[in-house]
Amino acid sequence: MHAASITLLVWAIIGAAFLFPVASSWPVGGVLALLVAVIGLPHGAADHRFAQSRLEPRLGESWWAVFLGGYLAIAGMVVLGWFFAPAATISVFFLASAWHFGQEEPDLAPGLGRARSARQVGRIARGGMVIWVPLALQTTEVTRLLSLTAPRGSGPEIERAVDLLGVFSWMMLTIAAVAWGRRLMAAVAATGLKRRVLLLDALLEASFLALFALTHPVAGFLVYFCGWHSARGLRRLRRELGETRWQLAASLAPMTAAAIGLVALTTFFVLRAPTWDDTFVRATFVGLSAVALPHLVLHGVGPMIDRWGGRREARSLELGGAA
Repeated sequence: MHAASITLLVWAIIGAAFLFPVASSWPVGGVLALLVAVIGLPHGAADHRFAQSRLEPRLGESWWAVFLGGYLAIAGMVVLGWFFAPAATISVFFLASAWHFGQEEPDLAPGLGRARSARQVGRIARGGMVIWVPLALQTTEVTRLLSLTAPRGSGPEIERAVDLLGVFSWMMLTIAAVAWGRRLMAAVAATGLKRRVLLLDALLEASFLALFALTHPVAGFLVYFCGWHSARGLRRLRRELGETRWQLAASLAPMTAAAIGLVALTTFFVLRAPTWDDTFVRATFVGLSAVALPHLVLHGVGPMIDRWGGRREARSLELGGAA
């Protein structure tokens, strides 16, 4: 149901951008702002709930200091990176985001056998489409946006980074296209529910491709990040915690409000540009990357903590049984 809904939203935004480019700018901007406020920011604000269930059993009451200190330290390094090493920061942000998005994508590609590395590459190719498509097909616009974000004089450095990422993007898109073709053929050969699932998945991926290729890179990123990635992450966390939607929303509201306030203050005092549009672009890239990288680290380390805790629990049970 979610896949069908987001597919309709994607084509509504594409249609509005082409049929009513001027009249739709404010409504589309309002939809994107609503997605960020209601889904995108709460998704990031949920990190303390994700961390608490994993750190508190091991660190006790000090888990909060460890979590907050590490989170803010990484976020601070990212912000500094935009000012002192923008090309490296951009590359790390894009590649890490593609990896993280890929881990969240369904593994529906047939014909890859049990080769774990091949499946990982396929997932990164698909999950990173929100990165690869604009880099490959809207290179000039992406370079312009990143140049607005980075300090003056870093344009040539950013252009070289975008060119290298563009070559890599075409490689990833080739892999994604082959995997998409295999899934489509598998859908044609399948029957019943499996066929409907595979066809809807293929339609969703093609819709995202059109969105990323035909609309503004920031708009495409926000639709994917909030409407698809963040929404599924919040739903998964709610099920893990065993809470209702309202219970989860109430628990995330204080951190979401604090995040909005912190972003507003940082934008006003640190990221302000000569025009509102430039300020928005700078706040989007710097703000998202500053929140995204500690989020990626946390969710990358989380499964390792889970496995370590599982091994310790199993070991304790073995020792208890032996006793």
